[in-house]
Amino acid sequence: MMIKSLLFAVGLAFTAASVHGAECLTEAPPTVYEDENISPQNADYDAVNKMFVAHPGWYNDKSISYYKFRVFAPATYDDLITPESSVADVPIQKVYLVTSTGDFDGVMGSPIIEYHHVDDNSYSDFMALHFVMAPDNYTANDFQSHKDIITSGATMSNADIVVNMPIVPTGSTLQHPETKGKAPIDALKVWYNCVEVSTFVFEVTSADAASYFGFTRSGDNGVATGRAAGEQGFDISVAPNMWSPATMKLNAIPIWHVNQFSRGVTPGAGGGPSPDGMRNVVNLDRGDPGYSPLWQIWWAKTLPINYSADEASNSSVLVPSNGFEFVVAPMWVNCPNFGLVGTVNNPMRKEDSFQTKISLSDESSWIMGSDATLIFNPDMPITFFAADGTELGSTQTNVMGAYEYELKTEDIPAGTEMIKVMFKDALIDTIAVEEGNSSGATSSFGLTAMVGSVIGLLLALW
Repeated sequence: MMIKSLLFAVGLAFTAASVHGAECLTEAPPTVYEDENISPQNADYDAVNKMFVAHPGWYNDKSISYYKFRVFAPATYDDLITPESSVADVPIQKVYLVTSTGDFDGVMGSPIIEYHHVDDNSYSDFMALHFVMAPDNYTANDFQSHKDIITSGATMSNADIVVNMPIVPTGSTLQHPETKGKAPIDALKVWYNCVEVSTFVFEVTSADAASYFGFTRSGDNGVATGRAAGEQGFDISVAPNMWSPATMKLNAIPIWHVNQFSRGVTPGAGGGPSPDGMRNVVNLDRGDPGYSPLWQIWWAKTLPINYSADEASNSSVLVPSNGFEFVVAPMWVNCPNFGLVGTVNNPMRKEDSFQTKISLSDESSWIMGSDATLIFNPDMPITFFAADGTELGSTQTNVMGAYEYELKTEDIPAGTEMIKVMFKDALIDTIAVEEGNSSGATSSFGLTAMVGSVIGLLLALW
Protein backbone atom coordinates (compact mmCIF):
# COMPACT_ATOMS: atom_id res chain seq x y z
CA MET A 1 0.00 0.00 0.00
CA MET A 2 2.85 2.38 0.87
CA ILE A 3 4.56 1.73 -2.48
CA LYS A 4 1.29 2.22 -4.32
CA SER A 5 0.70 5.56 -2.53
CA LEU A 6 4.22 6.68 -3.32
CA LEU A 7 3.82 5.82 -6.98
CA PHE A 8 0.52 7.69 -7.04
CA ALA A 9 2.17 10.79 -5.53
CA VAL A 10 5.02 10.60 -8.03
CA GLY A 11 2.49 10.25 -10.80
CA LEU A 12 0.69 13.39 -9.66
CA ALA A 13 3.95 15.32 -9.56
CA PHE A 14 4.86 14.12 -13.04
CA THR A 15 1.42 15.03 -14.36
CA ALA A 16 1.64 18.52 -12.88
CA ALA A 17 5.07 19.07 -14.41
CA SER A 18 3.84 17.78 -17.74
CA VAL A 19 0.79 20.02 -17.76
CA HIS A 20 2.34 23.21 -16.41
CA GLY A 21 5.94 23.03 -17.54
CA ALA A 22 9.38 23.06 -15.99
CA GLU A 23 8.95 26.61 -14.63
CA CYS A 24 6.65 25.30 -11.89
CA LEU A 25 7.81 25.79 -8.31
CA THR A 26 7.21 23.39 -5.45
CA GLU A 27 6.93 26.02 -2.71
CA ALA A 28 6.31 29.75 -2.44
CA PRO A 29 9.48 31.84 -2.71
CA PRO A 30 10.40 34.23 0.13
CA THR A 31 9.33 37.86 0.14
CA VAL A 32 11.45 40.91 0.92
CA TYR A 33 9.73 41.20 4.30
CA GLU A 34 11.39 37.97 5.42
CA ASP A 35 14.86 39.20 4.49
CA GLU A 36 16.87 40.21 7.57
CA ASN A 37 18.98 42.52 5.40
CA ILE A 38 16.15 45.03 4.99
CA SER A 39 16.16 46.25 8.59
CA PRO A 40 14.34 49.55 7.84
CA GLN A 41 11.32 47.54 6.69
CA ASN A 42 11.39 45.37 9.79
CA ALA A 43 9.34 48.16 11.37
CA ASP A 44 6.63 47.38 8.81
CA TYR A 45 6.38 43.62 9.26
CA ASP A 46 6.39 41.85 12.62
CA ALA A 47 7.96 38.55 11.55
CA VAL A 48 7.39 36.89 14.93
CA ASN A 49 3.64 37.45 14.81
CA LYS A 50 3.50 37.47 10.97
CA MET A 51 1.64 40.79 11.02
CA PHE A 52 2.00 44.06 9.09
CA VAL A 53 2.10 46.95 11.54
CA ALA A 54 -0.49 49.72 11.49
CA HIS A 55 1.47 52.98 11.30
CA PRO A 56 -0.08 56.18 12.68
CA GLY A 57 0.17 59.45 10.79
CA TRP A 58 -1.51 62.82 10.30
CA TYR A 59 -4.01 63.91 7.67
CA ASN A 60 -5.27 67.51 7.84
CA ASP A 61 -4.71 67.64 11.62
CA LYS A 62 -6.50 64.32 12.22
CA SER A 63 -5.05 60.92 13.01
CA ILE A 64 -4.84 58.35 10.24
CA SER A 65 -3.44 54.83 9.84
CA TYR A 66 -1.56 53.21 6.99
CA TYR A 67 0.40 50.09 6.11
CA LYS A 68 3.72 50.20 4.33
CA PHE A 69 4.65 47.76 1.60
CA ARG A 70 7.09 47.86 -1.32
CA VAL A 71 9.67 50.63 -1.49
CA PHE A 72 10.62 51.86 -4.97
CA ALA A 73 14.03 53.50 -4.56
CA PRO A 74 17.56 53.30 -6.03
CA ALA A 75 18.53 50.72 -3.41
CA THR A 76 15.58 48.42 -4.07
CA TYR A 77 15.21 48.86 -7.85
CA ASP A 78 18.80 49.23 -9.00
CA ASP A 79 19.14 50.59 -12.57
CA LEU A 80 15.39 51.21 -12.75
CA ILE A 81 14.94 53.88 -10.06
CA THR A 82 17.76 56.43 -10.15
CA PRO A 83 18.34 59.82 -8.48
CA GLU A 84 16.85 61.41 -11.58
CA SER A 85 13.75 59.19 -11.70
CA SER A 86 10.13 60.29 -11.78
CA VAL A 87 7.03 58.36 -10.78
CA ALA A 88 6.84 57.17 -14.40
CA ASP A 89 9.70 54.78 -13.57
CA VAL A 90 7.74 52.94 -10.89
CA PRO A 91 6.80 49.59 -12.48
CA ILE A 92 3.37 48.05 -12.98
CA GLN A 93 2.98 44.32 -13.51
CA LYS A 94 0.02 42.26 -14.71
CA VAL A 95 -2.52 40.10 -12.92
CA TYR A 96 -4.78 37.75 -14.87
CA LEU A 97 -8.34 36.57 -14.22
CA VAL A 98 -9.61 33.63 -16.26
CA THR A 99 -13.26 34.19 -17.19
CA SER A 100 -15.94 32.52 -19.27
CA THR A 101 -17.67 35.84 -20.02
CA GLY A 102 -14.80 38.26 -20.56
CA ASP A 103 -15.55 40.16 -17.36
CA PHE A 104 -15.84 39.70 -13.59
CA ASP A 105 -19.14 37.81 -13.87
CA GLY A 106 -17.54 34.68 -15.27
CA VAL A 107 -14.28 34.53 -13.30
CA MET A 108 -13.07 30.97 -12.70
CA GLY A 109 -10.43 30.18 -10.09
CA SER A 110 -7.77 32.33 -8.47
CA PRO A 111 -5.86 35.24 -10.06
CA ILE A 112 -2.51 34.57 -11.70
CA ILE A 113 0.48 36.90 -11.40
CA GLU A 114 3.54 37.04 -13.64
CA TYR A 115 6.18 38.33 -11.21
CA HIS A 116 7.13 37.90 -7.56
CA HIS A 117 9.64 39.70 -5.33
CA VAL A 118 12.31 37.25 -6.51
CA ASP A 119 11.93 38.72 -10.01
CA ASP A 120 13.56 41.96 -8.84
CA ASN A 121 12.78 45.00 -11.01
CA SER A 122 9.88 43.30 -12.81
CA TYR A 123 7.86 42.97 -9.61
CA SER A 124 5.34 45.57 -8.47
CA ASP A 125 2.57 45.79 -5.85
CA PHE A 126 0.53 47.63 -8.48
CA MET A 127 -1.00 45.31 -11.06
CA ALA A 128 -2.84 45.98 -14.33
CA LEU A 129 -5.76 43.58 -14.52
CA HIS A 130 -6.20 41.46 -17.66
CA PHE A 131 -9.06 39.10 -18.49
CA VAL A 132 -8.26 35.73 -20.06
CA MET A 133 -11.02 33.98 -22.00
CA ALA A 134 -11.41 30.44 -20.69
CA PRO A 135 -10.82 27.81 -23.39
CA ASP A 136 -13.42 25.13 -24.04
CA ASN A 137 -13.68 22.56 -21.23
CA TYR A 138 -11.66 24.80 -18.90
CA THR A 139 -12.09 24.14 -15.18
CA ALA A 140 -11.13 26.49 -12.37
CA ASN A 141 -7.37 26.77 -11.74
CA ASP A 142 -6.30 24.79 -14.80
CA PHE A 143 -4.00 27.76 -15.45
CA GLN A 144 -1.52 28.27 -12.62
CA SER A 145 1.19 30.37 -14.26
CA HIS A 146 1.68 33.10 -16.82
CA LYS A 147 3.31 30.53 -19.10
CA ASP A 148 0.17 28.36 -18.92
CA ILE A 149 -1.84 31.27 -20.28
CA ILE A 150 0.62 32.08 -23.05
CA THR A 151 1.11 28.52 -24.26
CA SER A 152 -2.66 27.90 -24.30
CA GLY A 153 -3.18 30.64 -26.88
CA ALA A 154 -6.13 31.97 -24.87
CA THR A 155 -7.42 35.42 -25.78
CA MET A 156 -6.42 38.17 -23.34
CA SER A 157 -7.80 41.68 -22.92
CA ASN A 158 -6.66 44.66 -20.87
CA ALA A 159 -9.42 45.65 -18.44
CA ASP A 160 -7.93 49.16 -17.96
CA ILE A 161 -8.04 48.56 -14.22
CA VAL A 162 -5.13 48.76 -11.76
CA VAL A 163 -5.21 46.94 -8.43
CA ASN A 164 -3.00 47.56 -5.38
CA MET A 165 -2.30 44.01 -4.22
CA PRO A 166 1.15 43.55 -2.61
CA ILE A 167 2.54 40.04 -2.35
CA VAL A 168 3.11 39.18 1.32
CA PRO A 169 4.45 36.25 3.37
CA THR A 170 2.08 33.27 3.43
CA GLY A 171 -0.08 33.36 6.54
CA SER A 172 0.57 37.02 7.33
CA THR A 173 -2.13 39.32 8.67
CA LEU A 174 -2.74 43.06 9.04
CA GLN A 175 -2.78 44.84 12.38
CA HIS A 176 -5.93 46.62 13.52
CA PRO A 177 -5.02 50.23 14.39
CA GLU A 178 -7.20 50.31 17.51
CA THR A 179 -7.29 46.81 18.99
CA LYS A 180 -3.80 45.88 17.72
CA GLY A 181 -5.24 42.48 16.84
CA LYS A 182 -6.08 41.31 13.32
CA ALA A 183 -7.68 43.85 10.99
CA PRO A 184 -10.84 42.68 9.16
CA ILE A 185 -9.12 42.21 5.81
CA ASP A 186 -8.63 38.65 4.56
CA ALA A 187 -5.71 37.54 2.42
CA LEU A 188 -6.22 36.55 -1.20
CA LYS A 189 -4.47 33.53 -2.72
CA VAL A 190 -3.01 33.98 -6.22
CA TRP A 191 -1.03 31.68 -8.49
CA TYR A 192 2.65 32.29 -9.22
CA ASN A 193 4.43 29.60 -11.23
CA CYS A 194 2.08 26.86 -9.99
CA VAL A 195 2.28 27.69 -6.28
CA GLU A 196 -0.15 29.73 -4.24
CA VAL A 197 1.16 32.97 -2.76
CA SER A 198 -0.64 35.52 -0.60
CA THR A 199 -1.68 39.08 -1.21
CA PHE A 200 -4.05 41.68 0.19
CA VAL A 201 -6.30 43.81 -2.01
CA PHE A 202 -6.37 47.51 -1.22
CA GLU A 203 -7.15 50.34 -3.66
CA VAL A 204 -8.55 49.66 -7.14
CA THR A 205 -9.35 52.06 -9.97
CA SER A 206 -12.79 50.59 -10.76
CA ALA A 207 -15.99 50.14 -8.76
CA ASP A 208 -16.51 46.79 -10.53
CA ALA A 209 -13.15 45.58 -9.25
CA ALA A 210 -13.97 46.76 -5.72
CA SER A 211 -17.21 44.80 -5.87
CA TYR A 212 -15.55 41.65 -7.19
CA PHE A 213 -12.74 41.60 -4.60
CA GLY A 214 -15.20 42.51 -1.84
CA PHE A 215 -15.20 38.92 -0.61
CA THR A 216 -11.85 39.65 1.04
CA ARG A 217 -13.80 41.93 3.37
CA SER A 218 -16.74 39.61 3.99
CA GLY A 219 -15.17 36.20 4.55
CA ASP A 220 -16.87 32.80 4.38
CA ASN A 221 -19.35 33.70 7.09
CA GLY A 222 -20.31 37.10 5.73
CA VAL A 223 -17.92 38.95 8.04
CA ALA A 224 -14.14 39.08 7.67
CA THR A 225 -12.23 37.62 10.58
CA GLY A 226 -12.13 40.10 13.44
CA ARG A 227 -14.57 42.59 11.94
CA ALA A 228 -17.09 44.04 14.36
CA ALA A 229 -20.66 44.52 13.21
CA GLY A 230 -20.92 47.70 11.19
CA GLU A 231 -17.20 48.47 11.52
CA GLN A 232 -16.14 51.04 8.92
CA GLY A 233 -12.91 52.07 7.28
CA PHE A 234 -11.71 48.74 5.91
CA ASP A 235 -13.60 48.48 2.60
CA ILE A 236 -11.76 48.41 -0.71
CA SER A 237 -11.31 51.98 -1.91
CA VAL A 238 -11.90 53.10 -5.47
CA ALA A 239 -8.97 55.39 -6.28
CA PRO A 240 -9.08 56.33 -9.97
CA ASN A 241 -6.14 58.72 -9.62
CA MET A 242 -3.84 55.86 -8.67
CA TRP A 243 -3.23 55.36 -12.39
CA SER A 244 -3.46 57.42 -15.58
CA PRO A 245 -4.97 55.48 -18.52
CA ALA A 246 -3.59 58.04 -20.96
CA THR A 247 0.03 57.48 -19.91
CA MET A 248 -0.32 53.94 -18.52
CA LYS A 249 1.69 55.16 -15.52
CA LEU A 250 1.06 55.40 -11.80
CA ASN A 251 0.40 58.65 -9.95
CA ALA A 252 1.85 59.56 -6.56
CA ILE A 253 1.08 62.01 -3.75
CA PRO A 254 3.54 63.54 -1.26
CA ILE A 255 4.25 62.31 2.23
CA TRP A 256 5.98 64.89 4.41
CA HIS A 257 8.48 62.65 6.18
CA VAL A 258 9.52 63.69 9.71
CA ASN A 259 9.76 60.22 11.24
CA GLN A 260 13.56 60.54 11.31
CA PHE A 261 13.26 62.98 14.25
CA SER A 262 12.32 62.08 17.83
CA ARG A 263 12.20 65.22 20.01
CA GLY A 264 9.02 65.14 22.08
CA VAL A 265 8.20 61.53 21.21
CA THR A 266 7.49 58.94 23.87
CA PRO A 267 9.80 56.08 22.79
CA GLY A 268 7.82 53.26 21.22
CA ALA A 269 4.62 55.29 21.01
CA GLY A 270 5.39 57.95 18.44
CA GLY A 271 4.70 57.46 14.80
CA GLY A 272 5.65 55.24 11.96
CA PRO A 273 7.38 53.50 10.42
CA SER A 274 9.65 53.94 13.46
CA PRO A 275 7.57 54.08 16.66
CA ASP A 276 10.39 56.15 18.18
CA GLY A 277 10.00 58.94 15.62
CA MET A 278 7.53 61.67 14.79
CA ARG A 279 4.40 61.03 12.74
CA ASN A 280 4.51 61.69 9.02
CA VAL A 281 1.93 63.88 7.29
CA VAL A 282 -0.21 63.43 4.16
CA ASN A 283 -2.79 65.75 2.64
CA LEU A 284 -5.05 63.27 0.82
CA ASP A 285 -7.09 60.29 1.95
CA ARG A 286 -9.45 57.73 0.39
CA GLY A 287 -12.31 59.50 -1.34
CA ASP A 288 -10.38 62.71 -1.87
CA PRO A 289 -9.88 63.73 -5.51
CA GLY A 290 -6.32 62.85 -6.43
CA TYR A 291 -5.73 60.29 -3.66
CA SER A 292 -3.22 57.53 -4.39
CA PRO A 293 -1.62 54.95 -2.06
CA LEU A 294 1.71 55.52 -3.83
CA TRP A 295 3.53 58.17 -1.81
CA GLN A 296 6.68 60.08 -2.79
CA ILE A 297 8.99 60.95 0.08
CA TRP A 298 9.42 64.62 0.92
CA TRP A 299 12.26 64.23 3.40
CA ALA A 300 12.48 66.88 6.13
CA LYS A 301 15.80 68.66 5.79
CA THR A 302 15.16 71.32 8.44
CA LEU A 303 12.65 71.66 11.27
CA PRO A 304 11.88 74.87 13.17
CA ILE A 305 14.07 75.68 16.15
CA ASN A 306 12.85 73.88 19.31
CA TYR A 307 10.23 71.98 17.30
CA SER A 308 8.47 69.18 19.17
CA ALA A 309 6.57 66.15 17.86
CA ASP A 310 3.06 66.71 16.47
CA GLU A 311 3.18 70.51 16.47
CA ALA A 312 2.63 70.28 12.70
CA SER A 313 0.00 67.84 11.46
CA ASN A 314 -1.21 69.59 8.33
CA SER A 315 0.74 70.06 5.12
CA SER A 316 -0.40 73.68 4.91
CA VAL A 317 2.00 74.68 7.72
CA LEU A 318 4.97 72.64 6.48
CA VAL A 319 6.42 75.55 4.53
CA PRO A 320 9.77 77.41 4.51
CA SER A 321 8.33 80.51 6.16
CA ASN A 322 7.60 78.35 9.22
CA GLY A 323 11.09 76.85 9.25
CA PHE A 324 10.34 73.61 7.42
CA GLU A 325 12.48 72.56 4.47
CA PHE A 326 12.10 69.32 2.50
CA VAL A 327 14.10 67.33 -0.03
CA VAL A 328 11.93 65.78 -2.74
CA ALA A 329 13.47 62.33 -3.00
CA PRO A 330 13.31 59.67 -5.75
CA MET A 331 11.66 57.28 -3.29
CA TRP A 332 8.09 56.00 -3.68
CA VAL A 333 6.34 53.74 -1.19
CA ASN A 334 3.08 51.79 -1.30
CA CYS A 335 1.20 53.04 1.77
CA PRO A 336 -2.53 52.23 1.63
CA ASN A 337 -4.63 54.14 4.14
CA PHE A 338 -7.17 52.16 6.16
CA GLY A 339 -9.42 52.42 9.20
CA LEU A 340 -11.36 55.46 10.29
CA VAL A 341 -9.88 58.94 10.25
CA GLY A 342 -9.80 60.66 13.63
CA THR A 343 -12.71 62.95 14.41
CA VAL A 344 -10.85 65.38 16.71
CA ASN A 345 -8.21 67.84 15.57
CA ASN A 346 -4.72 67.29 16.89
CA PRO A 347 -4.63 69.23 20.20
CA MET A 348 -0.85 69.77 19.95
CA ARG A 349 -0.95 71.42 16.54
CA LYS A 350 0.30 74.93 15.82
CA GLU A 351 -1.09 77.17 13.12
CA ASP A 352 1.89 79.54 13.28
CA SER A 353 4.42 80.83 15.85
CA PHE A 354 7.06 78.35 14.74
CA GLN A 355 10.53 79.53 15.73
CA THR A 356 12.79 80.01 12.75
CA LYS A 357 15.75 81.76 14.42
CA ILE A 358 17.93 81.01 17.42
CA SER A 359 16.92 83.35 20.23
CA LEU A 360 19.60 84.48 22.66
CA SER A 361 16.88 84.97 25.26
CA ASP A 362 16.50 81.16 25.47
CA GLU A 363 18.85 79.09 27.59
CA SER A 364 19.32 76.71 24.71
CA SER A 365 18.03 75.94 21.22
CA TRP A 366 17.28 72.56 19.68
CA ILE A 367 18.55 72.33 16.09
CA MET A 368 17.16 69.50 13.96
CA GLY A 369 17.93 68.64 10.37
CA SER A 370 19.18 66.25 7.71
CA ASP A 371 20.43 66.46 4.14
CA ALA A 372 20.06 64.66 0.83
CA THR A 373 23.51 63.09 1.27
CA LEU A 374 22.68 61.94 4.81
CA ILE A 375 19.46 59.98 4.24
CA PHE A 376 19.83 56.64 6.02
CA ASN A 377 23.50 57.30 6.70
CA PRO A 378 24.04 56.88 10.46
CA ASP A 379 26.94 58.14 12.58
CA MET A 380 27.88 60.95 10.19
CA PRO A 381 29.67 63.89 11.88
CA ILE A 382 27.72 67.15 12.15
CA THR A 383 29.47 70.27 13.47
CA PHE A 384 28.09 73.71 14.36
CA PHE A 385 30.14 76.88 13.86
CA ALA A 386 29.70 80.57 14.50
CA ALA A 387 30.24 82.81 11.50
CA ASP A 388 33.74 83.67 12.76
CA GLY A 389 34.73 79.99 12.65
CA THR A 390 34.33 79.23 16.34
CA GLU A 391 33.22 75.63 16.84
CA LEU A 392 30.09 75.54 18.99
CA GLY A 393 29.45 71.82 19.24
CA SER A 394 29.08 68.58 17.33
CA THR A 395 26.90 65.49 17.09
CA GLN A 396 26.27 62.51 14.82
CA THR A 397 23.35 61.45 12.67
CA ASN A 398 20.95 58.80 13.90
CA VAL A 399 20.08 55.58 12.06
CA MET A 400 17.92 57.49 9.58
CA GLY A 401 20.51 60.15 8.87
CA ALA A 402 19.02 63.00 10.92
CA TYR A 403 20.62 65.09 13.65
CA GLU A 404 19.14 66.67 16.78
CA TYR A 405 21.37 68.90 18.89
CA GLU A 406 20.78 71.18 21.87
CA LEU A 407 22.96 74.28 21.49
CA LYS A 408 23.56 76.15 24.75
CA THR A 409 23.16 79.92 24.40
CA GLU A 410 26.15 80.50 26.69
CA ASP A 411 28.32 78.79 24.06
CA ILE A 412 27.41 81.30 21.35
CA PRO A 413 29.99 84.13 21.06
CA ALA A 414 28.74 87.68 21.48
CA GLY A 415 27.84 89.32 18.20
CA THR A 416 27.05 86.05 16.42
CA GLU A 417 24.34 86.57 13.81
CA MET A 418 24.53 83.26 11.96
CA ILE A 419 25.22 79.61 12.82
CA LYS A 420 26.66 77.29 10.19
CA VAL A 421 25.85 73.57 10.10
CA MET A 422 28.57 71.47 8.50
CA PHE A 423 28.74 67.85 7.38
CA LYS A 424 32.47 67.23 7.18
CA ASP A 425 33.57 70.09 4.87
CA ALA A 426 30.14 70.73 3.34
CA LEU A 427 27.83 73.52 4.47
CA ILE A 428 24.35 71.99 4.78
CA ASP A 429 22.44 74.73 6.62
CA THR A 430 22.63 78.23 8.09
CA ILE A 431 20.53 79.51 10.98
CA ALA A 432 19.95 83.13 11.90
CA VAL A 433 20.55 84.33 15.48
CA GLU A 434 18.75 87.24 17.14
CA GLU A 435 18.19 88.77 20.58
CA GLY A 436 14.52 87.73 20.98
CA ASN A 437 11.99 85.16 19.75
CA SER A 438 11.04 85.40 16.11
CA SER A 439 9.00 83.70 13.45
CA GLY A 440 10.78 85.60 10.70
CA ALA A 441 12.63 84.46 7.61
CA THR A 442 13.99 80.94 7.62
CA SER A 443 17.41 79.79 6.48
CA SER A 444 18.68 80.18 2.96
CA PHE A 445 18.36 76.48 2.21
CA GLY A 446 14.77 76.24 0.90
CA LEU A 447 12.88 73.37 -0.71
CA THR A 448 15.55 71.36 -2.50
CA ALA A 449 15.09 69.30 -5.63
CA MET A 450 16.87 65.98 -5.47
CA VAL A 451 19.73 65.74 -7.99
CA GLY A 452 22.81 63.64 -8.51
CA SER A 453 24.24 64.44 -5.07
CA VAL A 454 21.92 61.98 -3.37
CA ILE A 455 24.59 59.37 -2.81
CA GLY A 456 22.99 58.41 0.50
CA LEU A 457 19.84 57.34 -1.28
CA LEU A 458 21.66 54.66 -3.21
CA LEU A 459 21.92 52.77 0.07
CA ALA A 460 18.53 53.81 1.41
CA LEU A 461 15.60 51.54 2.11
CA TRP A 462 12.91 53.66 3.75
